[in-house]
Order: sequence, then C-alpha cells, then structure tokens
Amino acid sequence: MMQNSVADADEEIRARNNGVLTDYFRMLEALDIDTWIELWAFDCEVSAPYAAEPSARTLRGREALHRHYMAEAAKYVRLRYPATEIHPLLEPGRFLVRWFPHGELADGGTYRNENVGIFEFDAAGRIRRFVEYFNPVPLRDPSRT
Repeated sequence: MMQNSVADADEEIRARNNGVLTDYFRMLEALDIDTWIELWAFDCEVSAPYAAEPSARTLRGREALHRHYMAEAAKYVRLRYPATEIHPLLEPGRFLVRWFPHGELADGGTYRNENVGIFEFDAAGRIRRFVEYFNPVPLRDPSRT
C-alpha cells in the first residue's frame, strides 16, 4: 500500500510540473515575460554551456532571468513553439524537453531553431534549474543578409 501512495504522489508531481512546462511555452509564445517569470523559483539558475561568452553561460535568480528574457522577447514580433516534446525523467522533479521555436523578428527576419534541455523543479512546483544542452546555430531566413 505504501508503494502505491509514493507512486501516486510522484505522478501528481509529474502532472503538475508538466502543466508548468506547458504554461512556460504558452507564455513565451505570448511574449508575456512578466507572467512567465512567476513560474521560476527565486533562486533559479539557467545554464547555457554552449554560449560563446562566459558571462552568458549562467543566469542566477529571477531578476537576472527577467532582464535577459525581456531583452530576448523584444527581438520578436511573433514566436511559436510547434511540436514541443515534454518527457518526464525517472525523478518526478526533472524533465527532458525538446522544442522548436519559430519566430518573426522585429528586424523583419525569421528565426527557427531546435533546442534540448533539462528542467528541474523545486518542491513547490517552480522551475529551479534549467540546463540547455543543445543549441545549434539559429536558422535564419536566407533571403536576409
């Protein structure tokens, strides 16, 4: 009986966190960074080991994250995430996510990419840590120079 209650609790946690990730991409599509930041723990950390500049590889805390993503959102007129894949891992607080952003840029260009990362949640269901493991060179509209 104890085994089932642990399994049930794990499934509830996974379902809650899956809902948070669904909201995550919906809010990014709406470029609603002010609401999106509420999904993150106050002491959150975002790591992008592929980043060219060492200073851009890690963001710590909601304030730094908010500043960074407000600047990123300003680059887009429209942003979509078709075919986002959300996969729970063995631990109920961790997910592997693969997403494919398509955007119309404020400068008139377009943006497409493929990303893969791990999201980790705290006990309250907020995103505590995100590590983006794969980020190839963005695919821009070839007609733009």
